[in-house]
Amino acid sequence: MTAAYRPFLDEMRVTYPQYLALLALWERPGMTMRELGEKLHLDYGTVSPLIQRLQAHGLVESVRSAHDRRAVELRATEAGRALQRQARRMVESVLAEVDYPLDRVIALRDEVKALGKRLDAITADRQHAAELSALAPERLRPPAVAGARG
Repeated sequence: MTAAYRPFLDEMRVTYPQYLALLALWERPGMTMRELGEKLHLDYGTVSPLIQRLQAHGLVESVRSAHDRRAVELRATEAGRALQRQARRMVESVLAEVDYPLDRVIALRDEVKALGKRLDAITADRQHAAELSALAPERLRPPAVAGARG
């Protein structure tokens, strides 16, 4: 998918991850770095330099929260918001080229999101089981059977 967007992204002078960050900030201005990372499924160490590059290009700004002076909110600048029109044209052009109806693309997106949620739940369950196993005292584990060979 990135390759299909490449000419449009090059014209906008952003990378695909930067486009995704802008898309998230267009949808919900004022996200914190942590919230953006959660939305994009990226860790802070990946999101921070991504945002720094967008700030260096004048597309994103960080502003102290009015509600919590310790928190920093991210917003697309006027230049960043101006890219929305180009991004919309990019998506429309690619959809027209693949000749998929929009409702089919939306259904596919929703299926992929549902799959991602299921995989996240499985991962969380595994992590929880591993943590419980690590906490279990030796005396609660079943004893080895005398004379049994593994």
